[in-house]
Amino acid sequence: MKLFLFSFLLLSTINSFANSTGQLYYNGAILTLDKKGTVAESVYVEDGKIIEVGTNEKLSKKFNNKSIEKIDLNGKTMSPGFIDIHSHFMNALRITEWANLSAPPVGPVKTIDDIIKVLKEHKSKGKIKDGEWIIGYGYDENFLEKPLTKFDLDKEFPNNPILILHVSNHGAVLNSLALKFFNITKDTPTPKGGLISRVAGTKEPEGLLMETAFIKVFANLPQPSEEELLKKLDQAQQLYAKEGYTTVQEGATHANELKLLKKGASTQKIYLDIVSLPLITEVPILISEYLGNPSDKQNLLDKLPKEFGKYNNNLKIGGIKIAIDGSPQGKTASFKDELKTLGPNGEKHWKGEKLLDQKSLNELYKKLVKNNIKVWTHANGDNGIDMIIEAVKYSGGKKGDGRRDIVIHSQIMHPYQLDEYVKLGLSPSFFTNHVFFWGDVHVKNLGKTLASYISPMKSAKEKGLIGTNHTDFSITPLNPFMTMWTATNRVTRSGEVLGEKERVTNLDALRAITSNAAWQLGEEKTKGTIEVGKIADFVILNENPLEIPKEKLLDLKVIETIKNGKVIYKK
Repeated sequence: MKLFLFSFLLLSTINSFANSTGQLYYNGAILTLDKKGTVAESVYVEDGKIIEVGTNEKLSKKFNNKSIEKIDLNGKTMSPGFIDIHSHFMNALRITEWANLSAPPVGPVKTIDDIIKVLKEHKSKGKIKDGEWIIGYGYDENFLEKPLTKFDLDKEFPNNPILILHVSNHGAVLNSLALKFFNITKDTPTPKGGLISRVAGTKEPEGLLMETAFIKVFANLPQPSEEELLKKLDQAQQLYAKEGYTTVQEGATHANELKLLKKGASTQKIYLDIVSLPLITEVPILISEYLGNPSDKQNLLDKLPKEFGKYNNNLKIGGIKIAIDGSPQGKTASFKDELKTLGPNGEKHWKGEKLLDQKSLNELYKKLVKNNIKVWTHANGDNGIDMIIEAVKYSGGKKGDGRRDIVIHSQIMHPYQLDEYVKLGLSPSFFTNHVFFWGDVHVKNLGKTLASYISPMKSAKEKGLIGTNHTDFSITPLNPFMTMWTATNRVTRSGEVLGEKERVTNLDALRAITSNAAWQLGEEKTKGTIEVGKIADFVILNENPLEIPKEKLLDLKVIETIKNGKVIYKK
């Protein structure tokens, strides 16, 4: 009944907008985020575009027309719509069918017994029959008494294949039936750049697969039908809309996922702007999909469609994604020095994993640059970041070339690497949520000095870089105020401040998910600020994020989200 009433009210609101010639928002604190930092009182919108911004008095006189929809903000704050610069939208289509095995505060799991309990409840509630898959997400060995193995799962679930996604999204723990399904045995070699945990003293798989050993498994996991996923598009978009996002990213798109998104776009099921980043490994399939299986396979990147970089029914291919390494919390990022702890399978002298060699990366990067394709690289470890720097140099990239290539995460860094970003025209998208969720873990693995420089947002700004911040959903919650809170406070789970010198202001934290994010997408002329001529993408908040103490940012709430001048979420 509540869902019906919400849908009815939302539809009524949208219809009332559709029947008017424009909307006048007034009596609020409108954070334009323009270069002057103007805070306006009123904004007039027509046909989804911002026509004028100013004072209550000026706009009420100018647009005093009965056919105009007038919305009293009652002193609330309006911000540009939030831009999710890096997450995995496709996870939002599936996550409601998965068991939440995250550690607090995201989930209930503190022990292995908790995992078993949640999985049993999930099987019962979902009426999952024997022989059907059980999938969980959020598994984090850092907060358990021991790592999860197939033996823990086999004992309680002998008749269901189970896959438990690691919190990094770079691996999973499988039980025996799942390992058998993917034909992973003691004779399966560990692929380069991957990890298959083994029972001590043997070659028998213990359950954990990471990086290249996991990628093909996840890509071939049984999926809901296309029809089922298309039905979930609205539900997935609402997960973002209720957090104030008007532009979102699918940050590692497989070919079948892009096909689904294109189907959703062509049938007008997409109303948020979705930016898809196909994985470099999917390029041959993409060529076949788009160009009808061309006979010449030698220069596939030369054949990428010209539709890259342009929205088509709210869907845009924003470039190509290259993953360089894994995750720091999973110990599979690529580090310059040995960790102060053992590797994920008890390895000594562990430096993590790189997913491809420098020569291959150089050639891939140069090819993408030659074809004028924007590159989004994933790098967490300082060695992975060095590899990107080397590849950009090899490609001839430099400041001022207009490419705006993005290094996603840019976590375990050194000051000299930021200097190289400046010279090469690279832009970082940081992940300050790591400070809270895994800051204590990083100190243990890396030492206090290196861990304190994780996601150095303030240093980046001081060097003139335009940086952003992201949630990497479903790695951490979609909550945009969490990214603002972690960027400004940098407090770990244990309550310690990690990297105090890298704390940024509330304004910088807000720009990181609005105007700076629009710039990284190359959409600063249409999004990211509330200025005349731009798209009417807004979020209405209960309080002004620029006036409350940084400690209170988590108390912010989204009241309403507006996309192209239309209400898409109302609390």
